[in-house]
Amino acid sequence: MSQLGRFIWVLVILFILPGCWNRVELNELWVTAATGVDMMDDGQWMVSYQLIVPSALASGTGGGTGGSSQPAFHVFSVKSKTYSQALSYSNLKTSRRIYVAHNRVVFIGKRAAEKGMDRLIDFYLRNTEAREMVNMIVTDGLASDLIKKLLPPEKLQGAAMAELVDKESNMLSMFPKVRIYDFVLSMNSDSKSIGVPVAELIGERDYQNEQEAESLDVFKKTSAPLKLALTKLAIFQNGKLKGFLNKKESLGVSYLSQKVSNTEVSFPCDEQPSREMYSSLLVNSTNVKITPQKTSSHYTMQVGVKINGTLSETTCTKDISKMKTIHDLEEEIAKEVTSTINEGWAKLQELGVDATGFADRIHRRFPKEWNTVKKDWEQEFKRIELDIRVDARIKRPGLLQKGIGSQT
Repeated sequence: MSQLGRFIWVLVILFILPGCWNRVELNELWVTAATGVDMMDDGQWMVSYQLIVPSALASGTGGGTGGSSQPAFHVFSVKSKTYSQALSYSNLKTSRRIYVAHNRVVFIGKRAAEKGMDRLIDFYLRNTEAREMVNMIVTDGLASDLIKKLLPPEKLQGAAMAELVDKESNMLSMFPKVRIYDFVLSMNSDSKSIGVPVAELIGERDYQNEQEAESLDVFKKTSAPLKLALTKLAIFQNGKLKGFLNKKESLGVSYLSQKVSNTEVSFPCDEQPSREMYSSLLVNSTNVKITPQKTSSHYTMQVGVKINGTLSETTCTKDISKMKTIHDLEEEIAKEVTSTINEGWAKLQELGVDATGFADRIHRRFPKEWNTVKKDWEQEFKRIELDIRVDARIKRPGLLQKGIGSQT
């Protein structure tokens, strides 16, 4: 090929492959920090978007430039028949295109959760921008109301809620985080069940405090009258909400689901039962082994729990420098953990929902029998018994060898 021919080919390629043919400027997008999903009375979905305001986020305590102040995010809602249609209809209300790739949390209203998560899951798996690693949070009311509330001292509520879920999962393990991806796996498992954290406003709920929680006035107080907190666990089966578990029941299910990493165990002192004398163990490591066993009529799950931790607080009057006292405390810890597991298990059996994933374990252990068992799994699940054995170890009793006022 001649030199002129090569030059012409270079020009053609330069025109065909321009460097920025599909560019989108940042000021043309609304970056979404959180999303809320509600089912309305007329049968339509209402999708709420928490949109980041960069100028307010970069300024001081929520303020904008030029002395004016504004929240770090803006919320607006769209009603439609589907989630994808809501995203399209948003173009009728805003000059910028909503960008959901950086969404951190999806809030799900109670009625939407009862209706089912099939449409939400389909949207996140089918849409090329939506990411299935977003955290799921259930609300006891409307998600559109909760998504508007600020979470002091953080300016961006969606990001703060995602951090709150991560921190709780790592430190307490009562309400382990659940992503869209985890929810999809549960829907395709044998148990088809999972627990999702619930966020609520706690405090004095009245009209004035509700309005204040949506304005920057809440940052001017040392203690907000309403706070956004994780309060319980929502149990789903086949993608639909079936019931709720309290904190202790949720922790028990976390043990049975092998989702406890670190937590804290408060247990009573046995030497003075008439007084409320409690101690605390800061659990540093947890190992839960669950083994299905089959008897003539039903299944038994052998639950072996090994926990190690540090004695972070005690008001017991016994001398903890003695090994016998340490062994007594370890026995009390084992009793408390056993009680926690039993409470969570009793609630799941009451609901008839296998949020522990026992169906998958039995399927793997007894594959030939599973085809018969799965036809009547809900009733079989209610007949399962637990054989719980807890081995608790206090590795470090703390700096004090004797408690204040301990017996000598």
